[in-house]
Amino acid sequence: MFSHPLEEAEVLDLITRGRRTGQPHRVELWFVYRDGAVYLMAHARSHGQGTDWYQNLRADPHVIIEAEGGRWEGVAEPLSPEWLPTVTDWFREKYGAATVRHWYEGTPRLPVRVWLKP
Repeated sequence: MFSHPLEEAEVLDLITRGRRTGQPHRVELWFVYRDGAVYLMAHARSHGQGTDWYQNLRADPHVIIEAEGGRWEGVAEPLSPEWLPTVTDWFREKYGAATVRHWYEGTPRLPVRVWLKP
């Protein structure tokens, strides 16, 4: 039995505020839910600054998460690189080793935690 709707969701929509436009920016992402928080992995990109959604949440950490018909407000925080192996293992548990190997391994990633507001 699941105790939170995000435990059974496969994907979520992350809504950040555009750092330049101030407009909502929506992206569908894979994630892991653990102990009241959502964990994400952003592609670092060649410049090392991360994807648009990652740069947006660094400018304004207040985000909205939508999944499974629910909507949650949260506060995002980039995590230190030491978190990457743990978050990658959690993704591997949820999505499978082959999927993580194909989509995540071999590309620089930036781990993120989103604390959900109660």
